[in-house]
Amino acid sequence: MLTVENLVAGYGAVEVLHGVSLSIRKGQILSIVGANGAGKSTLLNTISGFIPIRSGDIRQEGRSIAKQAPAVIARAGIRHVPEGRRVFSELSVEENLQLGGYGQPKAVVQARIEHIYELFPRLLERRGQAAGTMSGGEQQMLAIGRALAADPKVLMLDEPSMGLAPLVVAEIFRLICRLRDEMGMGILLVEQNAKAALRIADLACVLSLGKVTMHGTGAELLHNPDVVDAFLGGHKAA
Repeated sequence: MLTVENLVAGYGAVEVLHGVSLSIRKGQILSIVGANGAGKSTLLNTISGFIPIRSGDIRQEGRSIAKQAPAVIARAGIRHVPEGRRVFSELSVEENLQLGGYGQPKAVVQARIEHIYELFPRLLERRGQAAGTMSGGEQQMLAIGRALAADPKVLMLDEPSMGLAPLVVAEIFRLICRLRDEMGMGILLVEQNAKAALRIADLACVLSLGKVTMHGTGAELLHNPDVVDAFLGGHKAA
């Protein structure tokens, strides 16, 4: 569904990604873990078209989307929920969701919004509320819902648990699994909460200084001693 091959990218004279390769299929969660500064957000921003590709390729369903504009990549079915949520704070929940489906038939988008309300009942309760007045967890649900309004094939999530209480984090991760299981989405998950990310992952990789240094199933990396020492506090996951 989405394939990244030997991707090299960066900012100005600084090269951040040094030949990154990965792939994800329909109905899979691929979790990417790594230290701060490893290049995780840069990878997602490059796939989304916000950072120029220096070399390598990105293919969506076999078609190259390398060097395409962000709008073209979004229309190809790749939606990015960036770190920090970035909802339109002065607009209502429903208006935020409508913007997620901008450019598509209104009736189709509205039907998707009703489905989003089934996935996120709290958004239904607050459909007329200004997004900026909601809690961090509710805003994260809205950011995900806004991406879903476009009916993506691949959903990229950058640090969805950041700044949220543990109970809210657990709810967000349950919803991510539901999107995979019920909607068959490919989900690319970047997450500092490595244990939670690896537990739900079908596939996983470690990104270190712009390179993939380990890869395998989520379970394999969850119990890999090197991953445990580096990202799980030195305690083997249960």
